[in-house]
Amino acid sequence: MIYCHTGRVRMSSHNMAVEPTTEPLKVFIWSTGRSLSNAFLKCMTYVPDTIAWHEPYSKIGKFSDVVASSAIVPDAESRPVRNLVKNLGGASAVAKIESGYDASDKDYDWLKEQLESDLPDGKSMLFVKDNGAIIGRLALHDKIPKGFRHTFLIRNPKISIMSRAKMYLKTLQTKSVNLDGQNTPFFQKNEYLNALWKYVKSEGLESRPVIIDVDDLLENPKEILEAYCKEIGIPFTEDLLTWPAGDEVMTKLWMVPKQSILIFRILGFGDKAFAHTEFKKLPVSAFDGSSKDDEFINMIKQFPSSLPISMEDVKEVIDSEMPYYEEMFSKRLTVNK
Repeated sequence: MIYCHTGRVRMSSHNMAVEPTTEPLKVFIWSTGRSLSNAFLKCMTYVPDTIAWHEPYSKIGKFSDVVASSAIVPDAESRPVRNLVKNLGGASAVAKIESGYDASDKDYDWLKEQLESDLPDGKSMLFVKDNGAIIGRLALHDKIPKGFRHTFLIRNPKISIMSRAKMYLKTLQTKSVNLDGQNTPFFQKNEYLNALWKYVKSEGLESRPVIIDVDDLLENPKEILEAYCKEIGIPFTEDLLTWPAGDEVMTKLWMVPKQSILIFRILGFGDKAFAHTEFKKLPVSAFDGSSKDDEFINMIKQFPSSLPISMEDVKEVIDSEMPYYEEMFSKRLTVNK
């Protein structure tokens, strides 16, 4: 067992008396990119006596030399990310990170064993957030641990694609880093998330997979969170509606690779999520696919020549993604107002 944090950073308002569950609870929240999943994990981290893992399947696939040598992850996909770590200081820089685990020597068998292990004394919930596409793309279904609830976080691709494109451009414009060869701004794969949702049902891993649509959560945070907590069997308190700002949740509370912390500290990936202190509805941009979508057209013009993107490319991605999203949306958690 490598569970390394023994306490929880709490603001005074988080000193809440909640009866522990009689049996330890283990929960996955599977999502696609740009669906506020980091903010959701941050929120659930403040459920008392919780251990939170951040994207272990995705990050081991990116950072593990063991996985890379086994060809589970295509070299063209993992090499750019491992090269990025090298460019940021490599093994010596990783070793200086005080928290987290070194993912370079880990594999998916190790991960499954960790997640299936008993929780340490005093802990009552293990909460794991990851990108659902990783399971289908790498055929990792046999690496899914037993004994978990499986829940899902979805978002309209027209919104998440705009969000990802903005993040991608911000990184290109403000950081001295080459992102060529990594996931394009429009990588989504709701198809894989949808397939995972059906898989956990058909294989008897989850009889009632809870689905949250992010924009429902932003519209009605209290009602959606309360309903979600009830569905997975944990107490809800209003303290879950606000949390401390800052990245301490990642650097001190989450089970996360040292490589992820290194990249975050230098490049700032996820900094907006760590600034969140609540789920709050804000104006968002959505791709409308028209020739008058000036905001999106302007972003496309700023992409590097090594990544040529056209409006037609984006339309094709969205058209392929929407049916999978809409099917899950029809089964989402809803509340009466």
